[in-house]
Amino acid sequence: MRFAVAHKVTTYLMVGCALFGLVGGGALGPVVTFGAMFGLVVSWFWEPPRIRYERWAWVWTTLSLLAMVYGLITAIATSDYLGIAATFLVWLTITKACNRRNARDWQQMYLLAFLMLIAGSVLNPDLTYGLCFLGYVIAATWALTLFHLRREMEDNLLVKHAADRASERVEVRRILDSRRIVGGRFFFGTGMLSIGVFVMSAVVFLALPRVGIGFFLKSQRGLTLAGFSDGVKLGGHGVIKLDSTVVMRVEVESKYGSRSAPQLHWRGVAFDRYRDGQWSRSWNAPTTKQTLEQSKTRDRLVLLWTGPMLTVSEIEALAGRSVKQSVWLEPLDSDVLFGASNPRIVEYGHTIRRRNLLQRNDEMRLEHGSTVHYTVYSDIDTPSVEELRGATTKQQGFPAHVYTQLPPEITPRTRELAKRITAGLTTQYDKVVAIQNWLRENLTYTLKLEEPGEQEPVDFFLFDRKQGHCEYFASAFAILARALDIPTRNVNGFLGGEWNEYQGYVAVRAGDAHSWDEVFYPGVRGDGVWVTVDPTPPGNIDQLGRGGSGVGARLGRILDTLRFQWTKWVIEYDLVSQIGLFKSVGGAIKSAARWVKDGVVWLFDLAVDNWPISSLLGGALVVVAIRRRRKRRRNLPPAVLHTRRERSTVGDIYHRLGRVLAKAGYPRGSAVTPRELAERMREHGAPAAAEVAELTELYYAAEWGARRDPVAEARAEQLARQIRELLANRRKAA
Repeated sequence: MRFAVAHKVTTYLMVGCALFGLVGGGALGPVVTFGAMFGLVVSWFWEPPRIRYERWAWVWTTLSLLAMVYGLITAIATSDYLGIAATFLVWLTITKACNRRNARDWQQMYLLAFLMLIAGSVLNPDLTYGLCFLGYVIAATWALTLFHLRREMEDNLLVKHAADRASERVEVRRILDSRRIVGGRFFFGTGMLSIGVFVMSAVVFLALPRVGIGFFLKSQRGLTLAGFSDGVKLGGHGVIKLDSTVVMRVEVESKYGSRSAPQLHWRGVAFDRYRDGQWSRSWNAPTTKQTLEQSKTRDRLVLLWTGPMLTVSEIEALAGRSVKQSVWLEPLDSDVLFGASNPRIVEYGHTIRRRNLLQRNDEMRLEHGSTVHYTVYSDIDTPSVEELRGATTKQQGFPAHVYTQLPPEITPRTRELAKRITAGLTTQYDKVVAIQNWLRENLTYTLKLEEPGEQEPVDFFLFDRKQGHCEYFASAFAILARALDIPTRNVNGFLGGEWNEYQGYVAVRAGDAHSWDEVFYPGVRGDGVWVTVDPTPPGNIDQLGRGGSGVGARLGRILDTLRFQWTKWVIEYDLVSQIGLFKSVGGAIKSAARWVKDGVVWLFDLAVDNWPISSLLGGALVVVAIRRRRKRRRNLPPAVLHTRRERSTVGDIYHRLGRVLAKAGYPRGSAVTPRELAERMREHGAPAAAEVAELTELYYAAEWGARRDPVAEARAEQLARQIRELLANRRKAA
């Protein structure tokens, strides 16, 4: 490859990696993304002789000024200063790529590419940034090395010839078109060096002490999902049922997360008030009782349905019998956290603010603007049928009226249907099961929405439409149960998810959004429990499936594993993750040391038990080593074995004189030859420059020409005395 082409290719590769690292996350929008790509491609061909830079200079200047003014106005209007600045940075990069005339322009392109890479670290949290960063490191090594060489050529580099110490001006264009300057070895060697630097940087990144969450505050645009705001109107989940966007990833033991395991309900928000076809959270809903335990590395929040606060030992016992989940939740436009079934304990690696404790309906909430990592302990075991049938009718201190209220628009036939379904049943459990079975057997599941008009939505679903998705089934169950004074609340969250066998986690997607109910059983297990009830027909719940076994599905899970590792070890790498990593590395080192120790002990015992054989083997190894050493010495030239290079008399004289010259202000560095030192003294008009030049030639003849001449040695001694005298006279004159 010609040198000029190699430099251009590596530069564009470097700029392209930085550009994709910035726009790869989609934060700048498709127009800016495709416009930047198109502009970068056009700039490749935008050069002489196709165009003349002088004719287009005023156009680029005018467009840049307009872009700056438009960016300032847009930034003030939208307050998206970072996004607008990144867009303007992209424009400047394309502009500079279309106006590259000399080394300074190439250098400015490198600076703009570096700034785009920095902006991308905030705007692009996706795995694509990591891949682009690695490509940038490799391409930058190539481009900057070639740029240095090119700049020297364009500055009319003088090529030195050692034979006659002459210099000639080299034509830059001829070197730029040369195919002999850089080749495959250059790219391979510098590329491997870049990868080594990248690996060492990653080690430093993992080893540096982590700081608090507020030190580098990240803010990302959260994904908007229906069903997780303060008010939810019926029909929201139906429009996202086929959305495969991953919302959260949950590490959980395979008993609950494998592809054949029962699907878990990932609880999010809970509503107690229903009116006009919409669920909401009323002020009458009880505030969740909580116990907050704080330490240097984590905050732990214990959710209490009823009853007194727990002690530390009781909290540990509760965690021991609960199911642990490590959750990485993607940015949402809601501060809700999710956990399996009935979350009881929430652990967070940073400080939980007191205002996050003001929660209702046993919700978990935490303000976050980026991917958040937390741990949840959930009580998944459902009480037995005997326990549920033995529930009391009332629970002292429990506000049952909040969860049994019905608006006046609930029709009489809806209330009558509840009584007809449960006729002859005496226990709350049997009534709940009867309503659940009736809904599954008499109504069908569909994602096709049909507006009820002026009719009450649940009444329309039960008697006219008789088709709907999970929100309609859950709402109908809650209304029918409340019509019988059964405490019920509506819950929105996710159900199931795709099991990733490569890393052992559940990838919960937006399409896994689901709605169900919770029924309170007074007196069960002491203070009463909330039990999950899902009235939606089970065959229609999972529209996306648990994950296929085909090549495409497996490849998708592999890519998602890489994204998860990027999020886990880069985006959300904090003090807790660092301590866990150090513990894992320490455990691995201890295991390796124990394995080596056991191996050495085993070999020693084996050698002792079989000492005749081990002695023979040891002796044989010693003999082989000695013979190999003697053979290598026999193959060496005699001069290497028996002679030692000694410095000549002239060499001793020259090196002693070197210390004198250094004191006089003419030191010879390790990169300066004796002839270059003599030439430098001549150019500066130094005293004894002629004598130093003559002594230098005697030195070359004696040291490298093997000339041993008494006359030359005497002349060298004479020259050394003259040089000392001349330097001494200059010091006295000064």
